[in-house]
Amino acid sequence: MKTLKMIVILLMLVLGLFFSYNYIYKNTEPVFNSENGKKLPIIMYHHIIEDKSKQNEFAISPKQFEQDLKYIKEQGFETITTNDLIAYVYEDKPLPQKPIMITFDDGHESFYAYVYPLLKKYNMKAVLSIVGSFTETYSKQEDHNIAYSYLTWKQINEMANSDYVQIANHTYDLHSMNKGRAGCSKNQGESLENYKKVLEKDILKLQNDIANYTGYNSNTFTYPFGRFSKETKDILKEFGFLAILNCAEKINIINKDNPDFLYNLGRFNRPAGIDTNSFFQKVLKTY
Repeated sequence: MKTLKMIVILLMLVLGLFFSYNYIYKNTEPVFNSENGKKLPIIMYHHIIEDKSKQNEFAISPKQFEQDLKYIKEQGFETITTNDLIAYVYEDKPLPQKPIMITFDDGHESFYAYVYPLLKKYNMKAVLSIVGSFTETYSKQEDHNIAYSYLTWKQINEMANSDYVQIANHTYDLHSMNKGRAGCSKNQGESLENYKKVLEKDILKLQNDIANYTGYNSNTFTYPFGRFSKETKDILKEFGFLAILNCAEKINIINKDNPDFLYNLGRFNRPAGIDTNSFFQKVLKTY
């Protein structure tokens, strides 16, 4: 009788421990869960400038940017590019435990003056999205001022062949809202055939230029102003792009089982007027 009682007590203890563990395990969501995938914050920068009067929603100081890099490193994040992300999804190449992506849009020459040296200093990477017409203009003229000039092909080639910068396509000449089209979106009433021809002529021109000047094919496209249409993604896929950066402010979930997430990579714009800690706390509040 005593033996039976002991067996019942032990059985109840084992069951109790099992259900307690099961409850705690199921109700505690780890930061990285194999079912949900790693979380990936992407930060979107544009311009770096010393002049405080010109710092705004799309331009911050070199000091502020360096503080951001220090914060990223101190918090244990490691920078990746879309190349790394694509290699993880399709080739099973490992990612860091806490990945983060730094992106710069438009191709301001301030990237070469301030960002590139800091990336080397802190051993970090960034994705640089260039506008072909801006680059062509400033590759041909001697007027260069860090406040307004854009990168040359010589500068882009140097950085593309380093370990720190990946070049993305930001259109050749569709980075505009006043040339009869909003970014690379489809106009009302425009035929799909015409829309595709417009994108093909513009975007593939820059693709060819990037390949000719750097020796690399760009696999990443960045929407100008975040403007696109429902047909755009499929057209870009046909052009061979494997990732798309947009302007939706969200934390991305890396999901190998659904590679389509690569075509909808959201980013947080980094403005002036907010300190590093406050900005990243806002970004990472749902991390």
